[in-house]
Amino acid sequence: MRPVRIVATLVFAATVGMLTLAAAPAGAAPATTLQVSPSSITAGDTVVVSGSLGPAPAGSECATGLTLVSDAFVHTHDFAGVPAIGAAVKPDGTFAVTTRIPRSKAAGTYPISGRCGGGNIGVSATLVVRAAPAPTTTPAPAAPAATAPPVTQPPVPGPADAGPVAQPATPTADHPADRWIIPGLVALGSGALAALVVWLLYRRQHLVSLGR
Repeated sequence: MRPVRIVATLVFAATVGMLTLAAAPAGAAPATTLQVSPSSITAGDTVVVSGSLGPAPAGSECATGLTLVSDAFVHTHDFAGVPAIGAAVKPDGTFAVTTRIPRSKAAGTYPISGRCGGGNIGVSATLVVRAAPAPTTTPAPAAPAATAPPVTQPPVPGPADAGPVAQPATPTADHPADRWIIPGLVALGSGALAALVVWLLYRRQHLVSLGR
């Protein structure tokens, strides 16, 4: 009886295995994934958001692209008021997009989700953002302090600064005509006096002669 039980057990196991294989789908669809690399950055750096949606029916929105949504993204486009970026989906269902996180983004942990075909893709990723360092500014060189012009004291006059010594006035030479005026007058007076004396003597002698 033992061989019969062994054969029966083997037949049962084989039957169950065949039924299980027949019930399994011919090809299991790949799982939907979403990741961000690097997962921790400083504000101002770039990240790559990638993942897979699996093959989608031809003509559906998920077959060509999806929308990635996160408060960490630059607010150029948005979905329901939240910053959003678009990513193209390849025929095999994979996608990847590079974006720069704004330098002004506050430090924190930001979830990233995706949407296509009017619904959420069902998975999310997390990005840790560190605050960007404050820009260092080189102080401008200080302007030189205004200095008053040096006060110049007037020089104390000394012997060397007394100026030219005044020389005593020297009599200027008389004009040649002035040198002859007085002697001429004296000579003229003397001549006139001599003539008068001669005339008086002549008259006296003449009168004497008439009196005889």
